[in-house]
Amino acid sequence: MLSNKTQTPTQSEAILKSRQKLQQELVTWRQSQFECCPILKPLIDAVDPTSPEREQLLLPSSFNQVLRKQFDLTSLAIIEYQLRKGQAYDALDDLREKIKIFNANLDFKKKNVFGQGANTRAQGFLKQLTADKVSAVDKYRTAYQALTCLGLSEETELQELRDDQLRGKDASRPAQLGDSKEQDPWFWTVGRSCGHSAKDQAEWSLECKS
Repeated sequence: MLSNKTQTPTQSEAILKSRQKLQQELVTWRQSQFECCPILKPLIDAVDPTSPEREQLLLPSSFNQVLRKQFDLTSLAIIEYQLRKGQAYDALDDLREKIKIFNANLDFKKKNVFGQGANTRAQGFLKQLTADKVSAVDKYRTAYQALTCLGLSEETELQELRDDQLRGKDASRPAQLGDSKEQDPWFWTVGRSCGHSAKDQAEWSLECKS
């Protein structure tokens, strides 16, 4: 977020409107939350209009297992777990797509972009595509952290996503020397259906990257 010294009047107004909208959404959320779990009401203060983005939602994943039981959140924890799994898989789908887009544009830049001005513009575009990848990673990590809090020990498919894993072979170009030795990160084969043959699994992996 821009500091107050560098924000233009238009940007400051947009931030203020976004905070006001978020504050109203949080008030509405908490009304529903208290109807469902009145025991949580003493734990929450009024929404701070100056920084509503810092407010805690107090979802089941915000508590350990003992407190979830104490606050009668066990059934809601099951629901959140399923929703978080869907969120995690959606984020991985998004990440794979963003990596493919980045790879294709990087390859295009190497082959077709020449000159300082054109390279500067292309580099700026690639920087935005990198930010898109990071955004997908952040969504996955949020979901994964919640799943871990809710008890992910039996889930073997989803795992920690490191910064050095945000890559994948460029399926838009022919295989090059050394490609076969480089293993793609784990998330390229996550989400496939069980019971498929080796051929089907290989085709599924290629479909993810095509």
